[in-house]
Amino acid sequence: METMEAILAAGGGIVLLGNVAAVIYKVFHPVIKAKQDVEAVKQDVEELKTHDRKDYEAIQHLNRMNRAQCNLLLSMMNHMIDGNGIDKMKATRDEIQNMLSE
Repeated sequence: METMEAILAAGGGIVLLGNVAAVIYKVFHPVIKAKQDVEAVKQDVEELKTHDRKDYEAIQHLNRMNRAQCNLLLSMMNHMIDGNGIDKMKATRDEIQNMLSE
């Protein structure tokens, strides 16, 4: 009978250790998972910031090109009206060429 009690006590100890391990896992697992989720969100935010910065730069370039094209059209209209302004047209052409090479 004494050996049976020893076996049952050992089994009870094993079950107790298993339950303690399960409680520790249930306490710390959400904390670790939340930390991993926060890191993933931080990485996503950095990617979005990079994407937004590139989009902003592209929009700024398009705005500069639009302004240069409007200047070109104004120079052409002035040339058509009075036949002068060739130097201004050349300067505008050079500006547009520089923008296209960026």
